[in-house]
Amino acid sequence: RTFTAAASDSSGRSTSASMGAPTESEEKREAVRARLWSELARGRAGSVPRVMGSIQSESRPDDGVVIDRLMLAPESASEGTEHAVPVAIVRPYGDWDDKLPVVAFLHGTGGDTEGLMPSLIAMAVRGYIAVGVDAPCHGRRLDPGSMLGQSSSFDVGADVDMPAEGLGHGSGNRRERTFERYGAALVAAWRGEEGNEETNEETNEEGNEGRHSGVARPFLYDGAWDALRALRFVTRGDDYGDLTDPSRVAISGISLGGMYAWLAGAADPSVVTGAVAPIIGVQQFVWGLLNQSWRARVDSLPPALFATAAQDLKGNMRAVDAELVGAVYRRICPGLIDELDGPSSLPLIAPRPLLVVNGELDPRCPYPGLMNAVTETRAAYASANKDNLFRTLVQRDTPHMCTSEMSDVVNRWLDETLRPQRPATPVPTKGNLDPATWIEL
Repeated sequence: RTFTAAASDSSGRSTSASMGAPTESEEKREAVRARLWSELARGRAGSVPRVMGSIQSESRPDDGVVIDRLMLAPESASEGTEHAVPVAIVRPYGDWDDKLPVVAFLHGTGGDTEGLMPSLIAMAVRGYIAVGVDAPCHGRRLDPGSMLGQSSSFDVGADVDMPAEGLGHGSGNRRERTFERYGAALVAAWRGEEGNEETNEETNEEGNEGRHSGVARPFLYDGAWDALRALRFVTRGDDYGDLTDPSRVAISGISLGGMYAWLAGAADPSVVTGAVAPIIGVQQFVWGLLNQSWRARVDSLPPALFATAAQDLKGNMRAVDAELVGAVYRRICPGLIDELDGPSSLPLIAPRPLLVVNGELDPRCPYPGLMNAVTETRAAYASANKDNLFRTLVQRDTPHMCTSEMSDVVNRWLDETLRPQRPATPVPTKGNLDPATWIEL
């Protein structure tokens, strides 16, 4: 097949939906998007990535899919192998005539793409090109052999027990290894200075070296950027671009992956063209800081980060309070607790289809902060006359957990929005979901 790259604006900025001069609110949103793009990109161009090593294909005719595993090379020569991006691409088995919609589905903290493989396979069977990306310091990034597509002794999908947080999270030894590497990277980001290209070297117990750059942003921004890189590769590169429909590209994810989906969808509408569906990820970070609701989010990250920051700033590794947490956020994710927080950045997804799914009792994404983000986002959709394309569903009496009901409603909504070849049952229209299960905002 002949591949023709889709035209796009590499800055990630969108064209105003309205005719004529943009309104003041549109100009403000585009300024926020430009800031978000800048923080995610860190000077990188956002070009179509190249493969590092070879693509390893696994045919599963009984499951009806082919699974391709590959590594995307770091984008700039100054970046080490920690910025190589492990990607799994799951596609329907056999030939098909029409170009297919694309969905990136991203895991949570401590998890990996292999843990989401059943979900990715189910998406491909319904007619998607399904994309999984290992987050910084997660999954195949823990094993140097797998970085080059070589055989690996580290079984990233070895854990069989469902984690306490539900689908998409890790547990056991895999989570411990992830937190050791992830914590070292976060500490390097905390202590690094802007423009400093020096790296800290870490050696884990098996002798594998991990390089952690002081300018990297491993908590949120690098993961969102890596997801965009994977989608650019799939939709614009020579290997898959002629198989995919660039007008039907969606991103979803769980917890950490849900935050990636929100930020990536907000930053680059030229890549994420079709839909955004964050699961237990949307929040307002500053609301948590101002209302003593920051602890659960802090506890979801490796303890080395905040202990190191407390020791550096206060001489006491236990002196973690809202002020210190805010200082950490400002350093490792500039803008996160002001211009790029939920109420400012989530509205950037408008007017594309957006489904937000959270739990009512989620301490990491407190309900009042979620409401603030939803209120601002609803106003953006209303101003574009696209109210019907934004939905927020909150599962009653549910903590920070991706439940089967959440997974089901997101998959049905994606099918309804992107129209794959074999869709599931559509989501009930607004006001017709089971009120004993869902609050619809």
